[in-house]
Amino acid sequence: MIPRPKEIRLTEGTVVQGTAVKERVCKELKQEEYHISIASNEIRLEGGGKTALFYARTALEQLRLIYGEELPCMEIRDWPSYPYRSFQIDCSRHFFTVDELKKMIRMSAVFRLNRFHWHISDDQGWRIECRRYPKLHEISSMRAGDHFGNYDSDQPEGGYYSREDVAEIVDYCGSLGIEVVPEIDMPGHVTAILAAYPELSCTGGPVEVGMRAGIFKELFCAGKEETFTFIQNLLDDMLELFPGKYFHIGGDEAPKERWKACPDCQRRIEEEGLKDARELQGYMCNRIASYLRSKGRIPIVWNEAVYGGNIDKEVVVQLWTEDKDDQIKAHLDRGGRAILSMVEHCYCDYPYGMHSLKDMYDIDMSPKELGEGREGSILGAECLVWTEFIRSDARLEEMCWPRFAALAQAVWCGEERPEYEDFRSRLTALFPIFEKYGIRAVKKEGWDPDERMAAEQTAEFQMNFSEEEREEARRAQEDI
Repeated sequence: MIPRPKEIRLTEGTVVQGTAVKERVCKELKQEEYHISIASNEIRLEGGGKTALFYARTALEQLRLIYGEELPCMEIRDWPSYPYRSFQIDCSRHFFTVDELKKMIRMSAVFRLNRFHWHISDDQGWRIECRRYPKLHEISSMRAGDHFGNYDSDQPEGGYYSREDVAEIVDYCGSLGIEVVPEIDMPGHVTAILAAYPELSCTGGPVEVGMRAGIFKELFCAGKEETFTFIQNLLDDMLELFPGKYFHIGGDEAPKERWKACPDCQRRIEEEGLKDARELQGYMCNRIASYLRSKGRIPIVWNEAVYGGNIDKEVVVQLWTEDKDDQIKAHLDRGGRAILSMVEHCYCDYPYGMHSLKDMYDIDMSPKELGEGREGSILGAECLVWTEFIRSDARLEEMCWPRFAALAQAVWCGEERPEYEDFRSRLTALFPIFEKYGIRAVKKEGWDPDERMAAEQTAEFQMNFSEEEREEARRAQEDI
């Protein structure tokens, strides 16, 4: 079974086909805790809530996939070690249909991931129908071509989800115990938005929707009040669609070149008594986070947003890269919380030769660099897939599965997870579950490539980046 339950006790006998299954919500259990009792004449499922009962059903489904209808009698008690167990799909770089998203969501639910981080806006496209600012889906959802890595096409690329599509996804996730966490990236990764509303940039435009990968220098202007009015109105429009308690506002990869040359931004720094452009990003983040909190939501940011040292402690930080100058640690020291999603253990857009199944499974849920005794500070972890180089449903599924399952096991059990070889053998036995749900997962021989295969995959992946692009990214990183 994946995730492997915390407590399993075999009892005598087997269950014959057709044995009744009874379900019951038990208020004395934790919200996501479930129990399974398999006796010779009855199968009983108990859970602390509807989601816990769903977990019990999926666990029973896995048992039947392995044993058939003649199940061994047993008692199972299980509960998660971390409350936040997430998967992210980037639909900005390449658009995926509602049916494909539902397929990925259903498979994630089987492994008890409980948050869908939906990346709906970036330099290369805005993806949701917006009533307040319709030019977002009319203009920002389409780009003039596709020039990611070694792929070059001048065919227009894009698409967006109608409000009915979004409602369908949100409802579908809710039926599976999954909360949708939308992300609107800011102040950087906004090239697509600025293509429709260039007056919100520092230069006034013109701006085109991005057609390539990389770090773009266009930012929301933090000195103009119109920017904050726009963002708040936009959030109001999106909050109608997303009822969950978490909302991601990005904050990564925002080079400060435009802000340093912008008189409005420099005036804002002086008026607010800020030290530099990094603190300006913290100021901007805090204003937007405060607005979200006033609407009853919990804001999440990427870790670069913390580098100014002035982020409110109520903002959750998603850690994906190094903790520069111990700023994440300091945030946690102030009472902040974090989600772990470090590149080498969580990013599924890299080939398996760079981030193997074992790398995903070996994520450290208590990283020492963040300090000791962080049990309450780490909410959980997230596996992610960015789609600059993923253009098809089949490729999306291959890159994510079974790596999403490895992260699901790791975050469900934390440091008490079984040894990797135990997980690998269980995954081998359970592999038909991917076929049941129509997921084109990578077969066993591809999970942990040998040195030769890893070198080949790494070399092929790195061909997506020219020397000029690498240098451009390096300079941009220095200015973040």
